[in-house]
Amino acid sequence: MEVHYYMDDLLYLEKLGFSTNEAKIYTTLLKHKMLNGYEISKYSGVIRASVYDVLNRMVNRGTIFKIDGEPAYYRPLEYEKLIEQIKRETEANLEKAQALFQSISSEEMQEDYVLNIVGFEKFIAKAKELIDSATQEISLSVWQKEFSFLHDSLNRAIGRGVKVYLFSFEQIPLQGATVFSYRICDIDNLFPYRRTALIVDNQQALIGESHIDRGIFTYTRNRSIVSLATDEMVLNIFGYRYIEKKALLGQKNTSKEFLSVMDRLADELGIDANMTKNMQVFNYQRERGDHNGDKT
Repeated sequence: MEVHYYMDDLLYLEKLGFSTNEAKIYTTLLKHKMLNGYEISKYSGVIRASVYDVLNRMVNRGTIFKIDGEPAYYRPLEYEKLIEQIKRETEANLEKAQALFQSISSEEMQEDYVLNIVGFEKFIAKAKELIDSATQEISLSVWQKEFSFLHDSLNRAIGRGVKVYLFSFEQIPLQGATVFSYRICDIDNLFPYRRTALIVDNQQALIGESHIDRGIFTYTRNRSIVSLATDEMVLNIFGYRYIEKKALLGQKNTSKEFLSVMDRLADELGIDANMTKNMQVFNYQRERGDHNGDKT
């Protein structure tokens, strides 16, 4: 009696590693228990030109057994044993695949790639993703505009017990975080851009600048870049703490007052105009000072 097949049945077996012809032969033998090659071809629908090649493959794999004789007969491996065999092989292959994927993933992580992100919305999306993934510590140098988009994610991080450190030249209120803020009310006179630096768990960094026309940011796990971003954050906090301890600024400050304090500290520490500087910021502040009638 010929076995009738449904395509879904064959698809299930094919997903377990059977070819279409192997699936037909195995199910035929399950039904008839033991058949010779001619009978298998007749009942399964596998053409005789192909049936013996398929049978030999299945014998070698242990799916069916050959009983030598004239003619030779074939019987199937009990389906319970076949299922157990497939489970063992699948689990072993999955473990090997997992080990392979982990090794490849680790190699990628060691490459310390740098990803450029163009556009403010993409930057905010990436920043939220990193903040939401934080488990230990977040350090963020930020401006009011960027902070307004990240506020909820930062609150959730604090709720998870993540330590959050914020530095800003503007007023940035965030309950539960350690905030270092110069509270400068006219920050546009100090910088031609809004620079943001986000460090998460001392392992990932997202840094960049927002300009009027566009924003360009960089994401990386590169240890050197993460360390540099962290160092800049620490130096900003040291500077803030020193000014705070000396009571050089008040609770609300102007850019003119801030630059005046910087000039005093430069004189005190022996830092003159010939030392290296951020020329983009230096020229911007000089132009703004000239425009406002001040030279700071």
